[in-house]
Amino acid sequence: MALFVPMRRFDAAKPEMMDLPGNDPALLAEDLKNLRTINRYFGGFDAIGKTMLPFLRGVAPEKPVEILDLATGSADHPEEIARIAGKLGRTVRIVAVDRNPQILEIARRRTRGIPEIEIAQKDLLQLDFADASFDIVLCSLALHHFSREDAVKILSEMNRLSRVGFIVNDLSRSWIGAWTAWLYTHSTTRNPLTLHDSYASVLRAFTPVELREMAVEAGIKKFDIMTRPFFRLILVGTVNRPEVRLYLV
Repeated sequence: MALFVPMRRFDAAKPEMMDLPGNDPALLAEDLKNLRTINRYFGGFDAIGKTMLPFLRGVAPEKPVEILDLATGSADHPEEIARIAGKLGRTVRIVAVDRNPQILEIARRRTRGIPEIEIAQKDLLQLDFADASFDIVLCSLALHHFSREDAVKILSEMNRLSRVGFIVNDLSRSWIGAWTAWLYTHSTTRNPLTLHDSYASVLRAFTPVELREMAVEAGIKKFDIMTRPFFRLILVGTVNRPEVRLYLV
């Protein structure tokens, strides 16, 4: 494995720089801007948009689609989802949560004037929403920030909170992915948070085999795992609840 896929480099005592308290606000804002660029042009929005469309059709057309976005960052995915839903003529209500108050302030500033999005401070390991509170639950580029044990808990929570389904959009660990991230960021920015975290994120990420094992441990019954360009790793879980009527076409 080590030839192409390194051992996972996760140390809870050494979090990614963006997770540290007291970051310089300007550097953090620039780091999140860089992340938005990566999501837009390197597979993040595309992965969420394509996998979410069947779930949108799983909600009665006359009802708003209720969505939870975990570890939202600057809320770029909720913004994109609101845009897509508008083009499709669907009403959405998105609760976008993050633990970091500095990041939440940036998200609030960016989403002013977008009534579909509500920003809230929540710890992903202590979510207090009731079962089946949302039609769709999303988690983008966040699972690798957690230990394997905690990541399994988050997967279980996503399954618990979903009425229709949930999507994990993360990175797939590999040497080529790590070095590609290093080359791209060192040629486009001097932001120390982006330079450190982009490379570290790939090495902290899971492999498809690991993610599949974790989904089983989390008690998820129906799911698919796929890889996408730009070293993306996607898990799509489908929830079949007898109290929810699906309108899939």
